[in-house]
Amino acid sequence: MYSFVARQPILNRQQQPVAYELLFRQGLENVFPNISPEQATNKLIAEQFLTQPIEHLIGDHPCFINFPESLLLQGLADSLPTDKVVIEILETATPDAPLLQKVQQMKQQGYRIALDDFTLDARWQPFLPYIDIIKFDWRTSPVEEIRQFIDSHSHLKLQYLAEKVEDQAEFEAAMAMGCHFFQGYFFSRPEVVQQKTLNASQLTLMRLLKEVNKEEPDFDRIEALLSSDVSLSYKLLRYVNNMRYGAGKPITSFRQAAVFLGNRELRRFVSLVTTTSVGEHKSPELYHMCLVRARFCELLSLHRPQWTNPSEAFLCGLFSLLEALLEQSFEHLLQDVPVSAAIVQALVHNRGELAFYLAFIRDYEAANWPRIAKRAEKMGLNEAEVARLYLEANQWANLLSQPEK
Repeated sequence: MYSFVARQPILNRQQQPVAYELLFRQGLENVFPNISPEQATNKLIAEQFLTQPIEHLIGDHPCFINFPESLLLQGLADSLPTDKVVIEILETATPDAPLLQKVQQMKQQGYRIALDDFTLDARWQPFLPYIDIIKFDWRTSPVEEIRQFIDSHSHLKLQYLAEKVEDQAEFEAAMAMGCHFFQGYFFSRPEVVQQKTLNASQLTLMRLLKEVNKEEPDFDRIEALLSSDVSLSYKLLRYVNNMRYGAGKPITSFRQAAVFLGNRELRRFVSLVTTTSVGEHKSPELYHMCLVRARFCELLSLHRPQWTNPSEAFLCGLFSLLEALLEQSFEHLLQDVPVSAAIVQALVHNRGELAFYLAFIRDYEAANWPRIAKRAEKMGLNEAEVARLYLEANQWANLLSQPEK
């Protein structure tokens, strides 16, 4: 399964890239698909922020993301890292009191906010003290009106971006007018980037949706469902820690994440992942292996509790195939997911007790009986006991894959 996004650079007056605008795409064809702006923004966030570090796409630069008014008011943008995004309010938004209150709240949280395709509507005036960047469409906005607006608002700390700049003369005119940033075909067309992305089991998602929408959700049940799907696990930890960016010790367990989010935010997360996963092609064998590895590592850990934490062993096994699923290195994948040092040591450096558990399961998958015998002896197990543990892990994984009656 792949995700697609168009990335267009935003340049400064020296024509150096300072940011990128991200535009949702459904394939390599560089056109906006026939879906609603809400669907496009939902899918873009799920695919580019919840699956992999956004730095792979934008480097050290921030990115501009279009937000329909409804998604802003629902709080979807609140899950994004403040240092990595500029929130673009679309020109279709209504400049009313609820939106102003939301903009003030986001500004207080540290978000940078831009008005996209600014129409010079006077109703936006109360918003301007909280706005960082105003984008003018060079093809549709009268140049003289842009000039007058910039001149009459010099008392505000506004920066201006001229978009759809198509030649040298337009670039020079925008600079002379006082624009700080520039975007358009004169500099670069949007470039479509294809990346490997994760799938979430539709069956697990349906069960999770049912659970989080109960009047009194069962957090034990929710934790079990989250633990059963590598995609959900990875995305949840990224989602919750994006929300807590800079707020001290990161959250590292599913229960912590679910309790921290609360019912409303947890429903939003599950709904986001569900709506953006419809129709995805599955990799059932790899996902099944993730589950088997997770449970097998956990069972091994239970035999040596003084050495490792069983929940850490489970997470290590669950994430052990992320490189294959996403075709990226663990060094990159674990940058923004707060896992323990022991898990990093195992997955990135192949060291430590957890790395021994992973090597154990790999030997079993490869039917390397001499090595299995040596590893079993080291753990004080006989081969029959190891076979029982592996069978139990398989049965557990199979049970999770069965339709719920």
